[in-house]
Amino acid sequence: MQTPAASPQPPAEPPTAVKATPVPAPALIGRIFGIVLVVLTLGGMYWTFTTSVLSSGYVGSHGDLSIGQCKVTYGSSKRSTERAPVSVNCHGVFRSSDGSVVDKSAQIHLSFGGANVESDAAEKVTTEKADKLAVNRSADGTLAITSAESAVNYLCGGFFFMLFFAYGAKCALTGSFPKKGIGPSASEADQLLPKSLKATWEWVFVIAGLGLVLAVLFRIGMAVFGLATLPFQ
Repeated sequence: MQTPAASPQPPAEPPTAVKATPVPAPALIGRIFGIVLVVLTLGGMYWTFTTSVLSSGYVGSHGDLSIGQCKVTYGSSKRSTERAPVSVNCHGVFRSSDGSVVDKSAQIHLSFGGANVESDAAEKVTTEKADKLAVNRSADGTLAITSAESAVNYLCGGFFFMLFFAYGAKCALTGSFPKKGIGPSASEADQLLPKSLKATWEWVFVIAGLGLVLAVLFRIGMAVFGLATLPFQ
């Protein structure tokens, strides 16, 4: 008894290749946005990091500011109809502790809502009419109250600016823009980053994120366990 031959099967069709979605071309507005963000954040990083170092008291000239006059800036208060002081700008003569530096046109800007030490200094020159403040002076003449709290606050700001610097650099290089539909998206922009710069960009982003987390944790620890004592405070 013969077994009927199996009917011939049609040849299997090769699997259809999945077409990759093309990455949108870089947008000019994305590049401009990135360049502007990079310039602004570079300025922000320079200001916050240098002020943090100056506030730490480990660089600069330590001495006293003999106050000549102060001008208070007021702002509106939500709790009262009276205008509340926001900041004070004082002019005077700075003399370093060793007498090697004398600045007759020195000035310092103090915020009432800033670090405790800075806010206390602002209260002294306005309420108590103090005629002298212990300060730290940088080489370019900038004065700051030596304070661990201020140093860490500015450090947090510096790493925060660094995060946006990394984002701005990515936009400038790839033409990515925050608004959907304009240029490549954030994930698509990763494919457009030059290989020679991608690793550097990733390291900048990691350092900024890790630095910000550590600075915030240190700031919280200072608030919980008390302010660190600085040698020149």
